[in-house]
Amino acid sequence: MKLKISFFKEPKHVGVVTCVSWNNTEDVFSCGDDHKLLKWNLVNGECLTVTTFPDDFYPTCMHLFPKINTGSSKHQHDVILIACADGKFHIVNNNGRIEKSVNAHQGACLVAQWSPDGAGLLTAGEDGFVKIWSRNGLLRSTVVQSDEPCYNSIWSPDSSAILYTKGNSLVIKYLNSSTKLTKWKAHDGVILCVAWNANNNLIISGSEDGYSKIWDSFGQQLSVSVKHDQPITNVSWSPAGDMFIIGSYNLIRLCNANGWSHCLDRPSTGSIYSIAWSSDGTQLAAACANGHVLFAHIIDREFTWKNFACTQTGRKVVSIKDILTDQSDQLDYPDRVIQIAMGFNHLVVATVKQCFIHKLTSWNTPVTFDLKEGTISMILLAERCICVIERAGVSIYSYMGRLLASPRCGSRPETLGRAAVSLGPDSFALVDQTDRKVIHVHDLPTGLIVRSSNDNAVTKLVHKMTVSNIALSQTGPINERQLALLDYNRDLHVVTVKDPKPKFVKLGSQVLSIIWSAETELLVGLRANSVVAWCCSRAATQPDWLALTTVSKDISDLGRNPSIVSIEDGVVCVCRGNGSLFHVSLAAFPEKLLKHVATNMWQEALQLCRTVEDETLWACLAVLAWQYNQLAVAEEAFAIIHQYHQVCYIQHLRSSIPEKLTT
Repeated sequence: MKLKISFFKEPKHVGVVTCVSWNNTEDVFSCGDDHKLLKWNLVNGECLTVTTFPDDFYPTCMHLFPKINTGSSKHQHDVILIACADGKFHIVNNNGRIEKSVNAHQGACLVAQWSPDGAGLLTAGEDGFVKIWSRNGLLRSTVVQSDEPCYNSIWSPDSSAILYTKGNSLVIKYLNSSTKLTKWKAHDGVILCVAWNANNNLIISGSEDGYSKIWDSFGQQLSVSVKHDQPITNVSWSPAGDMFIIGSYNLIRLCNANGWSHCLDRPSTGSIYSIAWSSDGTQLAAACANGHVLFAHIIDREFTWKNFACTQTGRKVVSIKDILTDQSDQLDYPDRVIQIAMGFNHLVVATVKQCFIHKLTSWNTPVTFDLKEGTISMILLAERCICVIERAGVSIYSYMGRLLASPRCGSRPETLGRAAVSLGPDSFALVDQTDRKVIHVHDLPTGLIVRSSNDNAVTKLVHKMTVSNIALSQTGPINERQLALLDYNRDLHVVTVKDPKPKFVKLGSQVLSIIWSAETELLVGLRANSVVAWCCSRAATQPDWLALTTVSKDISDLGRNPSIVSIEDGVVCVCRGNGSLFHVSLAAFPEKLLKHVATNMWQEALQLCRTVEDETLWACLAVLAWQYNQLAVAEEAFAIIHQYHQVCYIQHLRSSIPEKLTT
């Protein structure tokens, strides 16, 4: 993955460009010391002068009104908020006319930002004050009074707190006065820039000491960059929270959410003062000290599934290759590609206007359907359906392009992170964004589900702790659908969604990442120094059975924040903290056994256990046979693993019930 950078030969601004902001996925506003507000169109390459402000108008920060689904009037979506060096902030319409000017600070007003819900705005300045204003520019409160300049401040994702800089420290001030503020020393030098992402709830800071660091909302350091030669002048998260950008003097660096670097470019731009991502997370614009506005889009994104590899090689071009047959093809699209997903024998490519569904056996005959809005933040795949998450909402489609469902998920669907949603073959689960202890599981009309009239299409699950990650099982009927979740204590729980009284059963603790096998009910988790596979997660109600059917393998040098990428045929692909991938063969035989059981091939399952002669495999067969009432098989398996009390109980059952129930 890397950036393809472009800018005009001659700068359109005279002097320093201080701020940029996106109007939509193709239009960018920029403003600088030449007092001009320019509008750039990336489709036709045009640059228009919207207006020229007065000579004493020196902008320091610019932010467009957030696009939210509240039914508000359209003109509010085009309001621009600009902070200036004379201490004022200005509310400007998209034609460049100043609607309102407010004296906000003594000295320069360094920050002006709309709240995520658009209900208000905050400003921060050289006088050390941080203030909150109404949408119309009326002062609501002075949140912070300090004797040090506040170089940057930002809203929390839910608008309940603000993060601001104070020298070399970061401070989170909660707007609820009963909650104490959180303050920590973050750098050795003055902190110049911060960013807080709504999807992963992580914070980046950049400082004069040349370091950028990643923090959680409690002030715990998660990652630190290499030391750069110059101060970090700007940092910015991608909307999805899976990447971020660092800007410095003649330097722009694209990094993964863990902090390791994808690519480093050194354009001759001087210091980069402002970086803004497009809402689809595929493009960015940067304000440069030499008068240029730099544009970049992400290319060489790679996706793999089994023996297929897919790479985005250009804005509108995707190449796909079958590694086994060495057959390859280049897929050209009429519009810019913004999201790609591959799995379950399909390749799904979303452009600005349409979504293309390719079968991996026939790449050149895709199914297409139009999108509601060209701002897709995520595509999820399951065996029988596709989930498309865009600003207009969440939509579930079949692989034939038919709309199956549009689950409700709140006012800002684009802030749903990948950890907060999960798609199964017949279900869609998401964490409630207003109360993260609540999980909503929606049943999907895939045509294979037969419901009674009193069935509820939405199941509400309430956990006792805040949920950080969820995953739906991918196999079995809907009444056996399982949901695995990680809470903020890193405890792993599993629950059967359709139980009359769903019960969360704990499988383990200190789990960092989880994934279900796409073909069986094998659940794999990653700990700091090991990979663990729960072969029979339904056995969690019996602690001794759970221990017997759990496979673990120790590994080392995982680094910080490792994650599981995939599992196939018992081979787990793990991404280390530094971004490198490696494979661990963990549960090949248990997964083979689970496939036999799923197809009711009990004799083949017995033959597999007799051949391998592994105690864990026999334990899995014993538990599964017991659950499926295969008492003869269960008796033999329990005897092999020395569970003689269970053997006696089965013999008692077999002697007291008709023979036909035991076969």
